[in-house]
Amino acid sequence: MRNSILGGVTAALLLTTLTAQAADEAAGSVRYMSGTLVAQKADGTLRVLRPKSEVHPGELLVTGEKSYAQVTMNDGTKMTLRPQSNLKIEAYQFKSEEPKTDNAVFRLLKGGFRTVTGLIGKRGNPDAYSLRAAGATIGIRGTDFSSRLCASKGCADDEAVKPAAPAPKAVGRVMRVQGALVAKEADGKIRKLTLGSPVFEGDTLQSDAASYAVVAFRDGGRITLQEKSVFQVEAFKYDKAQGQENVALRLIKGGVRVVTGLIGRVNRDNYKFRMSGATIGIRGTGFDAWCNGPCAEGAADFGANPENPLDGAGVYVWAGEVLLVGPGGSYTVAINQAAIIARKTGKPVRILTIPAAIEKNDAPRPDSVPVDIEKLFEEVESSGDAGLYVMVHDGHVIVAKGDQQIDLGKGESGFSNDQILARLAETPGFMQDDRLENLEQYDDSGENQNGCVIR
Repeated sequence: MRNSILGGVTAALLLTTLTAQAADEAAGSVRYMSGTLVAQKADGTLRVLRPKSEVHPGELLVTGEKSYAQVTMNDGTKMTLRPQSNLKIEAYQFKSEEPKTDNAVFRLLKGGFRTVTGLIGKRGNPDAYSLRAAGATIGIRGTDFSSRLCASKGCADDEAVKPAAPAPKAVGRVMRVQGALVAKEADGKIRKLTLGSPVFEGDTLQSDAASYAVVAFRDGGRITLQEKSVFQVEAFKYDKAQGQENVALRLIKGGVRVVTGLIGRVNRDNYKFRMSGATIGIRGTGFDAWCNGPCAEGAADFGANPENPLDGAGVYVWAGEVLLVGPGGSYTVAINQAAIIARKTGKPVRILTIPAAIEKNDAPRPDSVPVDIEKLFEEVESSGDAGLYVMVHDGHVIVAKGDQQIDLGKGESGFSNDQILARLAETPGFMQDDRLENLEQYDDSGENQNGCVIR
């Protein structure tokens, strides 16, 4: 009996020792700072931090008045704290050789900071990185975002409040995705799209092999982008209050399944769907379109060979009807019919024997995915109330509160307090702080590389 008790005591002491050692292991270090930064341990012990000082799990990081600090975690995450902020490292585990054990949990108690995430959350478990504040949890999907916890209306403690910044309006959102999907922006930047990610005007969507995605648009229209396809949202304007209705879509390569929304129901000229050398005029309908071979290459003989209609440009209608227009004329394609642009003449011609690959498409029809359009694109005006504000600079975050959640993509902002969780129509001015982005221009002493000393 005595040996059993001693064995239990020894095991407990060993566990306590290992836990203490884990807490003592550095989670990261201070990279840049300007002003004062201290770390408070669980027992209340305070440490004054300097550049290159280590930070540990369980510590509360506190910045002073007019102080900024950038902390780099072991996985490469960079966190830039703004003045008078309290950020606790509740848990942190990172081993380069064990992705499945990754875990990072932070809690924002006061102030705000900007985060550029590292490897945690980008490998292994996508839910390994989270930030908690004011009853909400921010789930990270490999991103760059700012968060701000305001104790007063309009974050009145801010020294200089800037005017609110207009947020880009998502014209669509990813409702289902399998495999890999990215968006190429107008400036050439590439961003990964996941479930809930926003799609913006000018985006070019690209799917990988064995991949597909269903995207819902503001007017209720939807598309399913098939594997190895490229599809561009050239233009999308939909504002019922201002009477704006205009959409221009282009299939560059591969295949897409389309169900049209409200745009074009009244004025058909407001809806344009293009492929190389072909235009599809809609009649309030559902159809599949494809653009392969010469069509995808933009060659002069973009049309299809009747013996192999999928090698070219064509359409198959499963609801309503469409008008297929080519350089050689036009043809009305009725329900359950298919047509192609003939390669030799450029004329639209009906496919009498429809290939099984067209009639039995493996990608889901977009209208088979249930969508609450109003809730999906719901936005509220910022009142500046006290609470948690989140702004996404790049990537994608999920803000959850109880059984509610909102998806925020690049350029979008969200808000949470005891009463609501909402996507904001515009980003509050107090969320914009150039120092959170440009702190690296200062060296370890706080001296600007141009000679100015920050105090």
